[in-house]
Amino acid sequence: MRNRREDDDSDKPDRWLISYADFITLLFALFVVLYAYSQVNEGKYKALSESLGEAFGRSGGGLLPATGRVIGNQPSPTAVDPLAAQRIAVRHRTAKGMREALKGMVDEGKVRITETPDGLVIDFTANALFDTGVAEPSQEARRALTAAALVVAPTEYLVTVEGHTDDAPISNRIFASNWELSAARAAAVARLFEAEGVSGDRLAAQGFGPNRPIADNDSAEGRSRNRRVVATLKEPPPRMP
Repeated sequence: MRNRREDDDSDKPDRWLISYADFITLLFALFVVLYAYSQVNEGKYKALSESLGEAFGRSGGGLLPATGRVIGNQPSPTAVDPLAAQRIAVRHRTAKGMREALKGMVDEGKVRITETPDGLVIDFTANALFDTGVAEPSQEARRALTAAALVVAPTEYLVTVEGHTDDAPISNRIFASNWELSAARAAAVARLFEAEGVSGDRLAAQGFGPNRPIADNDSAEGRSRNRRVVATLKEPPPRMP
């Protein structure tokens, strides 16, 4: 028995190579994983960073753009992306200025201002701007719209103004249907914005009539909500280098 064990041991003098090969294989796999993990799609990372910054109040998402690693107590995504930080600052500043310019209407519930990832949505009730069946803003509405236009003018936002009505038919010597009324109201707001310094190539006006309701037209309250003018402020597409 002693001789057989000694022969078995003498037949495998290089058994250490098995462990060494296993170690080299594991090391190679580790390098492959690290390399793959370091390849971050920059465009997707920026979008993710800005989304996380918005979701967590821009308070330290913990992502590092160069490596994709997650480490606690790192600068927020907006802090490491100056362009994103600048866009967010402009949006907040514009929203604040708009709320101040339209404070009376905001307080009365006649206008709602909402920040979006790429701009603002300003939702006016039509009754706050126009008399029934009319497409020219009242004097009070003109003052409010002028103040809003002065906030928008210095920015680069593209402005789309949408007119909406309820489903009650209209037919008079000026407007044959709600299509014409909604389009004329949107155009009147866009025209006023242009007169106050918003470049015409940044403006668009659309009329949707009763076809995009946000409430039930079976009640007076629902019809009132559906009669609205919506101005959407959107960031322009990136300039080509």
